[in-house]
Amino acid sequence: MRSSYKENKYENIFKLLAFALKPARCVEFGILDGYSLKAMADFCTDECVIEAYDIFEEFPGNAASYENLVELFQGYSNVKIRRGDFYTSQDNFEQQSIDILHIDIANDGDTYRHALKHYMPKLSDTGICILEGGSVERDNVYWMKKYNKPKIVSAIEEIKKTHNVYTIDDHPSITFITKKSGSNE
Repeated sequence: MRSSYKENKYENIFKLLAFALKPARCVEFGILDGYSLKAMADFCTDECVIEAYDIFEEFPGNAASYENLVELFQGYSNVKIRRGDFYTSQDNFEQQSIDILHIDIANDGDTYRHALKHYMPKLSDTGICILEGGSVERDNVYWMKKYNKPKIVSAIEEIKKTHNVYTIDDHPSITFITKKSGSNE
């Protein structure tokens, strides 16, 4: 299965957040087949700007198809499918301009650290950053071990010192990060 989110019915998380938060702007990095993106798009208002970024065929693993995604989302006037790399796109966003940020790009500990440093300031005061992974089991999937990727769990322990963090441990796991009250980071 290409989407572990689908297997675990994580779509309800994205629907609920879009419904409850009524975001003005959602940003997603790592689209694959558009599972989480569609869940958000179906529950966001038409006024919500939804931008989804991927590196498409440049990704050496499960690559998303730009053409298929553009076709899939052609009926959503507020969804924009764009080419963009998570590690180099942070300057495309103003401070406090994102309400929901979803990152699912073969995450590892460095992905989390980069998100904290470069993207958390981009979140609105009530914004939420959602990242795939966060459990010990997820840290031990074959490709994390094979490529000696930095563990997510240790990155989360660092992040907890300055931000609110909650992880749903059921594999593949998913982590939510928000700013602590009074913080602009």
